Amino acid sequence: METKTIDEMTEEEFDSLLNDIAEAKFDRVTPEAFVEAMGALEMYQRPCVVELSGTYADGDVLFDTPAALPVQKNTITVGQTKIVLKLRPAEA
Repeated sequence: METKTIDEMTEEEFDSLLNDIAEAKFDRVTPEAFVEAMGALEMYQRPCVVELSGTYADGDVLFDTPAALPVQKNTITVGQTKIVLKLRPAEA
């Protein structure tokens, strides 16, 4: 297999690389190519807005479900990150 950087690959070659990774054909994917592919994917992620709705009662945020992200009482999960909300009443 010819070694190319992500920038040198055609769209078909890049898709093939991602398929090899997804199918665990790691003998065909060098560690350097894997890291470069992951970096390229991260670079192409687009910012997005996620709207969550719910209520606040007795110190707890209760999200409406179904939600765009995994939610629990006072907690939003984004990938491996848990966001825990600790809100207090507004001061008058």
